[in-house]
Amino acid sequence: MADEGGGPPVVGVDLGGTKIVVGVVDAKHQILGRAKRSTPAQKGGEAILEAILGAIGEALTEAALSVKDLAGVGVGSPGPLDPERGIILFSGNLNVENYPLGPDLERALGRPVLVRNDVWAGGYGELRLGAGRGARDLITAFVGTGIGGCVIMRGEIVAGATGNAGELGHIVLKTNGPKCGCGQRGCLEALASRTAIARRIRKAIRRGESSTLSTALRSKSDRLKSHDLAAAYHGGDALAIKEVTRAAHYLGLGLASLINVLGPEVVVVGGGVTEALGASYLDLVRASARPHILYDPDQKIRIEPAALGDDSGLLGAALMAREQFVNR
Repeated sequence: MADEGGGPPVVGVDLGGTKIVVGVVDAKHQILGRAKRSTPAQKGGEAILEAILGAIGEALTEAALSVKDLAGVGVGSPGPLDPERGIILFSGNLNVENYPLGPDLERALGRPVLVRNDVWAGGYGELRLGAGRGARDLITAFVGTGIGGCVIMRGEIVAGATGNAGELGHIVLKTNGPKCGCGQRGCLEALASRTAIARRIRKAIRRGESSTLSTALRSKSDRLKSHDLAAAYHGGDALAIKEVTRAAHYLGLGLASLINVLGPEVVVVGGGVTEALGASYLDLVRASARPHILYDPDQKIRIEPAALGDDSGLLGAALMAREQFVNR
């Protein structure tokens, strides 16, 4: 872990399957300017690049800075990635394959760009600045369009032999289960993400079950927003409650398995679904996980909500960029 230092601002980009969040971040981790845009996920790499550049420009304008003022850019992107070359190999939530996001951004901006897994960025942000401060062994799970994960041991992200370790969303929990965006079946992501919840609610509505979400999910292409799901859940919609509870159960099972293997000090659960549903959702996850944790009689291992909200990914990406381009 690099020492804290000064230096010029950097940009952090959190590229997700639904939205792009960008921040201009100074050496004290303060966000000087920010922007948010929808991700043109089905339109391919060029459209995604254009959206990122537009958001960076908007954030720089708010910060009263220009591209020339930046030390560099850090991007948290869905993977798997080739992090050394800044390439998105493929993504279940973005319509890209072998897309050179890092090199394309460098050419467009004229500044160095670091591309890392989006949940690594979020996890690192939570470790350094959020719910994991003071811990050295940490697991993060971010639940949104998909489910991403990050494993940090002794203060360092566990990258593994391929540089893509930590994909907890692709732990297989149900043989021959629903198909996942990665192409496999029965992954945690296919059982517990917002996409999975929406799929089950849509099927139930077609079978004749009633729900306040019927209008929001009229067609297969309609995407369920986290705030709409939360409104239905907290409003007492029986179908929403059933499917959120089911998803939380699967997430708890997956996290318990990881806790048994890795024994972290804290598990941080974040992402749009977690943030929208709030404490009652996390209580469901804990209730599912605890009976399956083999040995933690004093409950030393904590399961906590992410503290940085939408900013965890961009702050983590900015931290990584600063350590790469400034504090070396």
